[in-house]
Amino acid sequence: MIRSGSTYKEIKAKLWGIHEIEIINQKAYENPYRDVELNVEYIRPDGSTIDFWGFYDDNRTWRARFMPDMTGLWKYKAVFSDGTQGSEGSFECVEADIPGMISKDESNPVWFGYKGGKHVLIRSFHVGDRFFAENWLQESRKQFLDWVQEHKYNMLSIASHYLNRDSEGRGRGWKTPCLWKDGNPCAEEYTKMESILNELAERKILVFPFGGFFGRDARYPRSEEDKKLYIRYTLARIGAYWNIMLNVAGPEPLHEDFPYMSGAELDYLGEYISSVDVFKHLLTIHNKTGPDEFKDKGYTSFGTLQGPKTTDRKALYEGLINNHTGNRPLLAHETLWYGNKYHPQYTDDDLRKNAYVIMMSACALNFAENNGDSSTAFSGTMDIKDADASKHEIIKGVWDFFETVPYYTMIPRKDLVNNGFCLAEEGKRYLIYLESGGRVDVKVKKGIYKVEWINARNTVQRIDGGKTEDGKGFEAPDSNDWILELQLC
Repeated sequence: MIRSGSTYKEIKAKLWGIHEIEIINQKAYENPYRDVELNVEYIRPDGSTIDFWGFYDDNRTWRARFMPDMTGLWKYKAVFSDGTQGSEGSFECVEADIPGMISKDESNPVWFGYKGGKHVLIRSFHVGDRFFAENWLQESRKQFLDWVQEHKYNMLSIASHYLNRDSEGRGRGWKTPCLWKDGNPCAEEYTKMESILNELAERKILVFPFGGFFGRDARYPRSEEDKKLYIRYTLARIGAYWNIMLNVAGPEPLHEDFPYMSGAELDYLGEYISSVDVFKHLLTIHNKTGPDEFKDKGYTSFGTLQGPKTTDRKALYEGLINNHTGNRPLLAHETLWYGNKYHPQYTDDDLRKNAYVIMMSACALNFAENNGDSSTAFSGTMDIKDADASKHEIIKGVWDFFETVPYYTMIPRKDLVNNGFCLAEEGKRYLIYLESGGRVDVKVKKGIYKVEWINARNTVQRIDGGKTEDGKGFEAPDSNDWILELQLC
């Protein structure tokens, strides 16, 4: 995080990193969270401008954080709304090791990607309510994060993130940051959260907030004015993080038996968040089981699905495919949670086959290891001794395979095959997953294609299938699951 102030004329900032301005305002305010605003105009190297705002950070200190998206010389001017002197200056933005802000893939928006054009295969793991808690030992958190990186997870879905999920067996008892306290944002609590967000950003780990701004069983502000203040203050503090997604509310705010918000309220809040987020982070609402009720909302930019929870792979595929819009990615969030009481009892074969079908549906998989609800077993304790390594290896094996192919150039094309599940970049490459062997015909564009069979249980094992021009009559080597790859010669 790069800091500067009125005494600095020029410093260097990382592309997609955080540039921070610090200003001391000696004027006494009855309520500095509400009585004055710090407004900042940023001038890009190309001359275009972006208006953002800062935040009060205790002890008469204000800060403004910004994520530069262009290399070159930036200028800024910060002004307090009551006329108190602010600050102005410049900084040089330079290339860095940050991949870009997590977003849609810029060349194929059914997948996740980074602003700036880089691709990313989401490898997400769900964790329970203790992750941000100060009464969970930092050493335990470090050990868990070391394990996360060792197993190549690059995203965490985190419960009790912004606000505590205050219910027994969930967030209650964990001292997670209390961002809204006594009718105002609490700067001290945000600082606690940010120290951990900084570590996640350093480790290149993405973050999905399970409860979002307005989580179930959380003590979020209730009045319209307070909700807007909470949203703006939160965005002022963490909007400049490249590795975060945004979620209006969750889990399941429109649950048929236990709703805690109305559709109209969610629409209002979603539209407001979208309108004030100058960085245009990915935004979603955690959906109840079934079709995504928010997929046609103008303010959502990715879908968060709960289900289908099934070992019927055709039903799984159809349920996922039917939620694609063609211009936004999908997070299969609670779609394969091993050991969860609301899911079937997955065998190892089920885990592997479901994971393949989720990927063939162009969805990002969020895995969990439970023994009951979402805060149990390894996902809940995050204690390495509780992890069932074999389950994580199964999922990792599927992801590892997709890292070997340009999946981000392909889209689901069930219309091109008479059996199995297909991803295709038509005329160039076709991937077909057969969960139980069998015969398949593929509708290919004119050309000569190299044919290869890949053992889905051990993708190192490959069988040369020769070449084809018509894409017809392929027979899997046996009745197990196989991947057929056709690649234009």
